[in-house]
Amino acid sequence: MEPIIIDRLNEELRKLEFTGGIIGTALVKKNGLLITSRLPRDIDERKFGAMAATIQGAFETAVKYFDNEGINHITIELEDYQLIIMGLEKIILISLMELNKNLGIALIEMEQTINKFKNILYK
Repeated sequence: MEPIIIDRLNEELRKLEFTGGIIGTALVKKNGLLITSRLPRDIDERKFGAMAATIQGAFETAVKYFDNEGINHITIELEDYQLIIMGLEKIILISLMELNKNLGIALIEMEQTINKFKNILYK
């Protein structure tokens, strides 16, 4: 991917962090390879991205047997954080969020960011 495109994607991730409670974001390919990340330093971003892509892939496989259009998002609640995963064709947006923050606002902001990614990547 061209550096200018990665810079634009990274800028959108930075803006997403202004949403209350989001403490880090990453963008990965469906195969788990990292595109760009704004995660806290103590998180291995490559492993984090690969893990999220694996989760997304497993859920996509699991829901094939239901008559639906796919997964909108996956939310995982950990002891101290929430992990939100949203897929878009060939990429996955991941947000790490403080526990007990407004999940609804974060989901709306992430959907808007996904739409901006579509404009950047598929123009």
